[in-house]
Amino acid sequence: MDFSLRVPEIVLGDFMLPWGMVIGALGFFAAWLIVALLEQLRLTRHIWNLPLFFIALAVLCGCTLGLVFAP
Repeated sequence: MDFSLRVPEIVLGDFMLPWGMVIGALGFFAAWLIVALLEQLRLTRHIWNLPLFFIALAVLCGCTLGLVFAP
């Protein structure tokens, strides 16, 4: 049996990268792309507090990616 997918770290050479750090970074970049798209469509003017919305969106994207790609 191959248990390599159950390890919560990603091995890059001798460095072990925590799985949550990778998912958090991907969630941050996904939220960044979504907010950039909303700014291009001029929809961010309807958002009361854009930095708070961005943080909530980053958490939502990170949690969604974490559920999809759970080890």
